[in-house]
Amino acid sequence: MKRYYSHQNRDIFVTAGSAKELAPGSFGVCAIGGGAEGWAVVHIGPEGDVADLGGEYYFATPEEALEFARDLIDLMVGTA
Repeated sequence: MKRYYSHQNRDIFVTAGSAKELAPGSFGVCAIGGGAEGWAVVHIGPEGDVADLGGEYYFATPEEALEFARDLIDLMVGTA
């Protein structure tokens, strides 16, 4: 499963796979344990490094995590 969204010209991918498959600069909503353990929001840096943006906070559904990613992007664009 991989779904693509765009928000404020930023790419967001919802995936059950690895975040390492995502392009630098994109955001990911990644399944933990196939989604059974929750969903994480990550950002892929310019060198391909993955940063977990939710820290220890995980989401029950991909929709909740996607909304969190959109909110983060809004905050980033608002401060740029």
